[in-house]
Amino acid sequence: MPENWSAVIRQYRARFGLTQQAFAALLGVSQRTVSRWERGQDRPNIERQRQLRDLGWTPTSLMLRNLAVSVRHCPVPRALSHTRDLRLLEVSKAAVAKRPSIRNWVGHRLRPIATGVLADIMDDGALQKALARRELSGLVTTTGSVLETGDAPVTSKFHTTISYFYEDGDLFSDAISVPAAADATCGYTPIYHDEEGGAG
Repeated sequence: MPENWSAVIRQYRARFGLTQQAFAALLGVSQRTVSRWERGQDRPNIERQRQLRDLGWTPTSLMLRNLAVSVRHCPVPRALSHTRDLRLLEVSKAAVAKRPSIRNWVGHRLRPIATGVLADIMDDGALQKALARRELSGLVTTTGSVLETGDAPVTSKFHTTISYFYEDGDLFSDAISVPAAADATCGYTPIYHDEEGGAG
């Protein structure tokens, strides 16, 4: 059964409060193209269909659906990501308040804009191997800005706990942040499954 691209686009725009123009800029197409898609006068090409599927990610399990709702309504900055390709799936309203342009990255891969501690984590070969071997429960981090999104940089520091989990055969991460002292040292500490007392 063919996908209803008009409904996918309208739902995504309504969810994030995007105009057709803003949504078009997100995909790199014209507003007129988005309008034609929404009216059913045209269909996105294969590449755009892939982008729309990523943007319109819908959790398949009850646990992921509930978690996505929890993330969306969390009172502190929080993000749910597909870990393998570091694709942002859901963000809290508090995360959007901290960095308004982050809503434009939902459904997109964050690797191209990763910086600071996040880039260090992704480039840490031993850590990535431990994650692939399912040895890690999560990370505790202290960071400044970890994404170069083009808007004003986030100058505050945050303590973030990242929990990793498998669901539907895929690896996901749930990152929750709270403010840190301005003089806090940036870095990260892995939490292994066999640790009883957490990060040291």
